[in-house]
Amino acid sequence: MGRPAGSRNPDFEATRASLVAAVQKRLSEPDGPRASFREMAAAAGVSVATLRHYFGSREGVVSAVLSLWHERGQRYLLEVATGPLLPVRASLRGFLFYLELGFRNGVGEVHAIGLACGLREPTLGPKYLCEVLDPTLECVEARLARHMARGEIRTGDVRQMALALVAPPFVVLLHQGSLGGAKTRPLEWDKFADEHIDAFLRAYGTGHEAPPEPGAEASFGGGPPRKRPRGGQNEA
Repeated sequence: MGRPAGSRNPDFEATRASLVAAVQKRLSEPDGPRASFREMAAAAGVSVATLRHYFGSREGVVSAVLSLWHERGQRYLLEVATGPLLPVRASLRGFLFYLELGFRNGVGEVHAIGLACGLREPTLGPKYLCEVLDPTLECVEARLARHMARGEIRTGDVRQMALALVAPPFVVLLHQGSLGGAKTRPLEWDKFADEHIDAFLRAYGTGHEAPPEPGAEASFGGGPPRKRPRGGQNEA
């Protein structure tokens, strides 16, 4: 006896997940954000009709990839939002270390693809914001709110503060990475990051540094950023 009309295959979600993974690889290629729906189907090894069955449209499959990235990033965002705090300067400098490390290990590619697919696109632009960019800002807002409660940051709008903290390094990392600025106009990241935190704390800090919370030294960013070995781009 056949399945009732409108019902899904028992392995629908598993098949859909495998298709998302295949399309994600295609999007990660240099011309990936410009890939057509037909090219995505070919990369996934299925027909256009099959891809349409699972996602509806090109926008639908790219949206599914953005949702996958959101899911994979949750534990890292949670660590930023809720992990034990060092004193504010070390905490925020540690966050920038963590951000740069992430950009070198795939996060930069996620943002580059999201921007390339989402700019001036009425569906994918908001999807990129909801699944990737805004969750990043929101976890920083949560961290800043905790520093505010500890008396280390002035009372104010944490959303504006998060934008002030994240936007300059975000532009720098895109400039140096996906846009090729490391070759055309290189910038010393550690010097920039140190000076950026100095400027941020001049604008928003109170001058008070609360003691570290238990376990903070083992948290994501912990203290002065560790020096990376030369030639070891993927080492922390």
